[in-house]
Amino acid sequence: MTHSSPDLSIVVPCFRSEKSLGPLVADLDDVCAHHGWRHEIILVNDASPDATWAKIEELARQSDHVIGIDLLSNHGQPMATMCGLSIARGRLIATMDDDLEHRPDQLPALIARLDEDDELDAVVATWPVERSRLRNVGTRVHSFADRVAWGTPRGFRHTAFRVMRRPVCNALVASETRSPVVGPMLTRLAGRVENVEVDTGQRTHGHSGFTTRDGIRRVALNFSSGSTAPLKLMSITGFTLAVIGFVTGALLLTRWVAGADSPAGWLSVMLTVLVIGGANLMAIGVLGGYAEVIVREVRRSPRWSVRTITEGPPEPDDG
Repeated sequence: MTHSSPDLSIVVPCFRSEKSLGPLVADLDDVCAHHGWRHEIILVNDASPDATWAKIEELARQSDHVIGIDLLSNHGQPMATMCGLSIARGRLIATMDDDLEHRPDQLPALIARLDEDDELDAVVATWPVERSRLRNVGTRVHSFADRVAWGTPRGFRHTAFRVMRRPVCNALVASETRSPVVGPMLTRLAGRVENVEVDTGQRTHGHSGFTTRDGIRRVALNFSSGSTAPLKLMSITGFTLAVIGFVTGALLLTRWVAGADSPAGWLSVMLTVLVIGGANLMAIGVLGGYAEVIVREVRRSPRWSVRTITEGPPEPDDG
């Protein structure tokens, strides 16, 4: 591979994608050749248990455009993406999934929008309708979490299919966080980011590894990494419960002074214990989420661990 900086770096985190990587790389090569872009494709194997790394090595041997990174352990898609960004050398840097749902032939639409407006820092692909009602609900929940926790503009949608300019990539990598939330971080670091609507493809091999549990954890990480809103909610909840307790006590005292029969105490006591106890447990869980993020950051452990890389390119320049 030539050591001159390419026009475009394409970062693809890979997990259980041995069958889709060949068509993906071939399509990316065709698109870049058609537009005359000098490019590199950075495939990051996130400790996939199948033959994904063997396929990446094969593709790297066959093409000067492919760089493979094999991680020692599974770090998750956001960190695998950050690892790929750290060695990307292009003037423009794209990220996309490995399952062909992000279509390579839609990359020109994203890059064209950046070429049209020199003031734009990045563009993020979006599509009008999800194929699953459950995914629609998940998308709305994630958008709400992004907006509350990170200040993402209303109506803006984050996806993993995006193209950014070199300074934005440098800023993301320089953050050095151990809990990256790449999309919201991008819109916080770069003030001029737009959605561009594109067509999506069909997954042809395997199934999505993203589960409902992963979605819940991502929403929780959004809040614990980007906002103190849950802590404020805890304070409001505690204050509200204290007011309810004070008002209830005042009413019972008034009834007693007036000589009215007081209700049996066990019910009110049990309800109070259950409500306050549940609120306390919820608060402990929220604090635990923040503590986990803080410990991870303070520990300063390596953000990722690399077993091998097919070729180590020189450090990216800032041009």
